[in-house]
Amino acid sequence: MARPYRDLVPLDLSNIEEQARLRAAVEAVRSQLGRSYPLQIGGVPLPVRGVFMSTDPSDPQSVVGEVASGAASDAETAVTAAARAAQNWSQVAPEERAALLLRVCDALLRRRRELIAWMAFDAGKNFAEADAELVEAVHHISWIAERLMTARPVRWASVESDVVVEAADSAVGAGIALSPFSFPAALPLGIAAAAISMGNAVVVKPSKVAPVAAHQALLAFDDAGLPPGVMNVVTGDDPAFREALVRHPAVRFCSFVGSRSGGAAVEAAASSWSAGQEHPRRFVARTDGKAATIVTASADIPWAVHEVVRSAFSYQGQKCTSTAHLILLGAVHDEFLDRLLKAIDTYASDRGPAWENHRYGPLVSAAALARVRGYASRAARDAAVLRPGDAEGPGHFIGPVVVDDVPSDSRIGREEIFGPFLSVMRAGTLSRAVELATGAGTAPAAAAFTRDAREAQYIREHLQARVLYLNGASTGPLAGVRSPAGEEGNPREPDDPSAYYETRTIVERYAIPDVE
Repeated sequence: MARPYRDLVPLDLSNIEEQARLRAAVEAVRSQLGRSYPLQIGGVPLPVRGVFMSTDPSDPQSVVGEVASGAASDAETAVTAAARAAQNWSQVAPEERAALLLRVCDALLRRRRELIAWMAFDAGKNFAEADAELVEAVHHISWIAERLMTARPVRWASVESDVVVEAADSAVGAGIALSPFSFPAALPLGIAAAAISMGNAVVVKPSKVAPVAAHQALLAFDDAGLPPGVMNVVTGDDPAFREALVRHPAVRFCSFVGSRSGGAAVEAAASSWSAGQEHPRRFVARTDGKAATIVTASADIPWAVHEVVRSAFSYQGQKCTSTAHLILLGAVHDEFLDRLLKAIDTYASDRGPAWENHRYGPLVSAAALARVRGYASRAARDAAVLRPGDAEGPGHFIGPVVVDDVPSDSRIGREEIFGPFLSVMRAGTLSRAVELATGAGTAPAAAAFTRDAREAQYIREHLQARVLYLNGASTGPLAGVRSPAGEEGNPREPDDPSAYYETRTIVERYAIPDVE
């Protein structure tokens, strides 16, 4: 089966007609602001008992939606509905589940511009960032559908006996998906699609920040004809509600993307046994880190500057893969910083509301703004502040913060800030640069700029990051990358070795000569 959306690309935002279509979508969404978003359980909207407001980061006085705040009793209702629906959904043929996922892709693309507008109002994402997220979501979901259509039971025979073994994947039941604000459409869509594709049912709880954009994106499953209860959408800002969801005895798996502290709390709840629980819960998490970028003297400096600015300050640095550390090797420091600061000034000069498609927008919430301001105000104690982060209201705006000569053991050198905050470090040797990049934390991504083959080989071998970009920005989606243990024809033994390692992906933007 050829993937139907393999060639899907972002919209051409330079096209005048496309600009007009997006402006019309913004006005259409503007007319829908302030509506209520109840919990959606078993295909039925539940009466709202408590609510919280989701507001426009560019204008906090503008309410994007009045969102239901779930309670422990709602957790019981949601998980019970999912467990009941999973019994029938697990019996649906894989081909039918794959066809439904492709209809989800169709539904997303029918509402493409409207969803871009929702993300602009609710999450502060400009058109380019929001559309790239939707393209990523469609690529991911269609890849899941493709795998589902081509999957077959694996059979192999023992060479020493007449035993023939057949192994096939099967559903486990009901699960919980907890997603963050940083990708309000792609992450809940992708996590839900992965669970649903295997015949499971899921309760999706988007972040309390930008939940309306998630609600709107997840409507694609309803449009595609997903049976009631297979996916349930709940919201709330009470940690007790989240714990009640995770600890429900019928929950078989829990997927989490977010902060380290949040991930630790969810893992603790998922690993504990509840009254009536019969099976251990499976837990998978991706938590934050500090993505680093190394630049050596052999790099293409203008290109590296362009990519570092893009990876550090697109969506105001609010991605787990945003470059938070810049490690400059040797004599490249002064020239690179001079070019970088000028490029940052140009980049951030186009500032304003996301729904006007400005390049540089607000932080997602008042709490996010306060966090970045707090780190910026303390930065001078440890390092040289080159850009303090000017602030302009009334929205959650703060300019890029750039701090030089950051000690690796300082708070700004270790803690995840998750905003437009770039910490610059010097390294005398490549080995020290790699040590600094790796020591910044369990990075979801890292990047390095070099045109020297030996440097590139050393970085490949020693820099620890789940995705390593060579001569490219540390941000970028990848769909269809498989670990060796999951390839076709490679049966997974009961003691699956993939549990003991994590596949690392290396992406090169242009070829580096091989080492002689």
